[in-house]
This record gives sequence, C-alpha cells and structure tokens, in this order.
Amino acid sequence: MALRDVLETVRSHQKTLTVYAHAPAIVPELRDYFASQNVAVRYSRCPRDEPEHVVLADDDGFEAAVSLDAMRTLVDPDAPAKRVGEPAPYQRVLEGLDGATFTSYDHRQTLHATREVEDRAWRAGVGTLHAGFQSLSTFREARETYECLAVSDLDIHVYGAPADDATAADVAVDGVTVHADDSPDIAETWFVAYDGGPDARQKSALVAEERDPGEFYGVWTYDAALVDRVLAALGDDRRTTN
Repeated sequence: MALRDVLETVRSHQKTLTVYAHAPAIVPELRDYFASQNVAVRYSRCPRDEPEHVVLADDDGFEAAVSLDAMRTLVDPDAPAKRVGEPAPYQRVLEGLDGATFTSYDHRQTLHATREVEDRAWRAGVGTLHAGFQSLSTFREARETYECLAVSDLDIHVYGAPADDATAADVAVDGVTVHADDSPDIAETWFVAYDGGPDARQKSALVAEERDPGEFYGVWTYDAALVDRVLAALGDDRRTTN
C-alpha cells in the first residue's frame, strides 16, 4: 500500500452525522464546523414530541449519539469555554472521529501538525521518526529542527525528491538518514510518522497530499493502527535505501 492509498482508504470511510430535529436550522452550522473533516451531515425531521438529537455512524453502523443541545454548544461561539477536566456533552461525537478525519490545511497548518508529531518524538527521545518533505530543497527549512532531534536516541529518516542544489549529501545531518527519492509517493506527499518507541500510545502521524498549490489534504492521527499502516506504506526497501 502506498502513502496516497492510505489517504484514499481513510477518505473512503466517510462517517455520517444525522441530525434528528424539528427544523434544519443548525445543519449549515454543523456542515461548516465539520467541513474540514470526512463527515457528511444530514438532516432528518423528527416528530415534535420526540427529543432532538444527532447520531454519528459509519459503514459498520452506530458509533455515538448526543442531544442536539450538546451540538449547539459545540458550534455556538458564545457558549462558555469548557474547563479542564470538565466533560463536554458532545465529547462522544468528537471521540468517534479519531482516525477518520480528512482535513484541508494550508502550508502553515501543515507545518503546525508536523511539529506536533515531531514534538511527541522529541519528548520520548527514542523510537523511529520518518518525515517526508516532498523535496530535499524543502527539507532545508526544517534542517535546524532535525539537528536538534538528532541529538536524542531517535532513529530519524528524512525523504524527498533530490534537486541539482539539494542532493542527499547537500542536506546531510549527523544522526539523520536522508533518502533521496523522486517517486510520486514521496514527491507528492508530505508526511511525518512516529512509531512511539516502546509505548504504542505515543504513535502519531500526518500524511498530506498537495492537491492545490499551498493546500494539503490528509489525515492527522494518533490511532496506532492507522499509524502502523503509514509506516508499512513506506516499505522496508525505502526505509533502508539512501
């Protein structure tokens, strides 16, 4: 399975949020809220004598249900902020979306998500970190970050398509294995994946494809099974070839 196949697999598993309400007024707000995620929001009128609620489901069936008032709290910008440790009434719905989001990020957001995965690897200090920047020229911008990461005991692998001014030797960093790879899977995909080291709970990954200039579509996940699929997509031959 290629990295882009991972994206297509995630995207194909769309989830559905059905709004059972007396009127569809909140539906546009929920569609806007979930616009960057792989969630279809649908409306179904319910009788006046029945409580309004929403149901999250996927191909395998029911996942979660909460009251419509709970979702109003989620989308209302004037709702009081949730306190740390305080359970949110809509939490069951958000938890059901883990590992199934398919987001659209600009370059800055993609860098932010990348840094979150890199930070998790940095805090653990062990394990294997894989990062692909499409081109080795782009990796130049992140080189200082990877010089810091390489001080740890992490096994670090960086991937990108080579250029005349950016070969593997040109961007070499002590403690980092650089893979010059111009295959479409590498040249067209931005990714960072951390295997969690000895703790599977620390696994995390971002995989994104630039389908429009400066716009990346992909999945950012902490789901261990999905991270394993990202790691497997790299392939043993690619991980061991400079």
